[in-house]
Amino acid sequence: MNRSDAKNDLKFSDEELAEKAKLGDNEAFSALVVRYVFTVKSRVNHYNGSGIDPEDLAQEGTIGLMSAVRSFDKSLNTTFRTFAWLCIDRSIISAVKASLRKKQIPKASLVSMDDNDFNVSFLDGADNPETMIIENEDIKLLEQKINQLLSSFERDVLRLYLNGKSYVEIAVCLHSTPKSVNNALQRVRLKLK
Repeated sequence: MNRSDAKNDLKFSDEELAEKAKLGDNEAFSALVVRYVFTVKSRVNHYNGSGIDPEDLAQEGTIGLMSAVRSFDKSLNTTFRTFAWLCIDRSIISAVKASLRKKQIPKASLVSMDDNDFNVSFLDGADNPETMIIENEDIKLLEQKINQLLSSFERDVLRLYLNGKSYVEIAVCLHSTPKSVNNALQRVRLKLK
């Protein structure tokens, strides 16, 4: 991509820019970063209160975009936008999980369903027996709510999603489609609000 193409990058699709960037075209990658800066910021906003600097999470999102460029395969019949969104999201989630592991916070205290209503919460005094009993009761109530409100498919999707699987990986495991997985996660989010 030459300089005049970079100024007029709108004539290239995301898929075309990804292919060019994959071949080492830095201007094509820069054009993708400009296109996806709001996607990254949007995903970062879902993790406000996680205790991680938003700029650090934005960097993780950009790393996810780089991963999407390296790994994108147009023969998989998915758009680059969908694939990039998943890579960006997984990179940010991995950073949040890594930060939580460093702080030795129980995984049960982490609830993120990609909505501002579901923020990462930190329990003070996690070693306190009273706190642990209350936490266990909260977990049991959440499990009951999940079992009552969610279908079997939605529970399976949620379990795999919380284990860090991508929409595509979940779809393969459940013999479904990424769109069905996305729809199930949207229903889960609404039911658990």
